[in-house]
Amino acid sequence: MHKNMTDQELKEAMKQMAKIAGLDLSPERIDQDLGSFKRHLEAIDAVHEVELELEDEPIPTFRLKKG
Repeated sequence: MHKNMTDQELKEAMKQMAKIAGLDLSPERIDQDLGSFKRHLEAIDAVHEVELELEDEPIPTFRLKKG
């Protein structure tokens, strides 16, 4: 859906989401954050493109701590 949205429509969506969260973002802040918001939406799309079965288990990640 967002792929067909103009920058102005995305900015309005950002403004409304902020309002729902109780935030009042300035137009300057929305302009500043637009690029990050677009990349976030692209990342969500990339995750949705991965086909996983409901039965698939997450892979645990282990990191060694230096002592």
